[in-house]
Amino acid sequence: MSIFYLIFVILAVYFSFRYDGIEEYDSHKQHRLWLMCGYLICLSGFSYGLGADKFTYMDEFEELPSNFSETGDYIWIQFMLRGQMPLWTLANILAKAVFHSFYALQLMQSTAINMAVCYIVSKYTNRYFLFLLVYFFSLQYFVFNTEVMREGFAMAFALIGMHQWMSGKRWLFFFMFPIALLFHVSAVTMLLFPFIRFRISWMTLAIAFFAAFCIWLFSDLVLGKVMVSVLGGMGALVQKVLFYSFRASTIFGFLRSAITYLIFPFVIMYSATVLESSYELRKRKEKIISYMVALGILASSLAGFARLYNYVQIFYLIMLADFIYMLFRVKNHLIIRLGALAGTLFLIILRYMTPYQATNIRFYDFFYPYTCILHEDKNVYIRAIAHQEALATEEKDNNVREIE
Repeated sequence: MSIFYLIFVILAVYFSFRYDGIEEYDSHKQHRLWLMCGYLICLSGFSYGLGADKFTYMDEFEELPSNFSETGDYIWIQFMLRGQMPLWTLANILAKAVFHSFYALQLMQSTAINMAVCYIVSKYTNRYFLFLLVYFFSLQYFVFNTEVMREGFAMAFALIGMHQWMSGKRWLFFFMFPIALLFHVSAVTMLLFPFIRFRISWMTLAIAFFAAFCIWLFSDLVLGKVMVSVLGGMGALVQKVLFYSFRASTIFGFLRSAITYLIFPFVIMYSATVLESSYELRKRKEKIISYMVALGILASSLAGFARLYNYVQIFYLIMLADFIYMLFRVKNHLIIRLGALAGTLFLIILRYMTPYQATNIRFYDFFYPYTCILHEDKNVYIRAIAHQEALATEEKDNNVREIE
């Protein structure tokens, strides 16, 4: 079944050589982009047991009612007991009541996130197919379609909202924000977007790193004394926020996070922006870098908030595709740019190749080989076992802050 992956890669490589060099509008290029978007939608939408968190979503889906009569009660129950937002629960109930199949839900989710991603790609780069390759091989495609399905719905609306803000249609941003928030509470991150904008230079990176270090250094005091008093109370949503807030990191963990979420992304995004020929697009990308810096500071200094970085990942991967495309076409600072790219690739490989101890499964094993609804092989449940091991690792005491 993994032949479906190979077909996608071959098509993306071919289209990249054929069309990515075209700067002006080309109807054939647009058509191929949306063809590949449809391929990505089907690849995830018709998968079986692909991913790790997917098994949790499948189990929860079976517990939901098969009709709409108890919708209100279940929305409240899921919110209070599991911290799940109303539109996610409603989407689950809709899929089960109308289609009686979890596959309908994953097809809906895959359609939402991948159409939003491809729409944004068509607006912010000419390297459509190089981006798709980066999206695929970085495994972000799989993460957004299987691991964070709830957040994937939210990100779809968030991406469109942020684009509309930069296009001057600010009312659409405020229309998209509550929809995204009602799918996943992490969409509150969108509120930072309108207010963050500052001059982008190498000094920006130095100041951001210093700010992240100071927050990390004093975060035990801040989180221990302030977060509990502000968010004090019960409920699954509050407990989740507190759990992620209290995850700790050593100085080495902080440095790795700073390199991953702040330093390398800044070098790549800033380099790609400097080389942007369109003044309007360059100003938009500077706005995006400002947003990335804000989320990068949070992700570097507060380990549990790294997930918020998802809301800038697509823009980052777009600029990474531009960065790769221009790597050898521009000679300035080539050593620095090569170092940033090599470091980025190393961190991606390190993250996805490190095995879990009990099952010896690596992160990429959650997605390879491809498993399709045409062949519901029960062997995929080894992924569910590995997922439980991953969750147990996250909850070890040495990963959590001591709150007095």
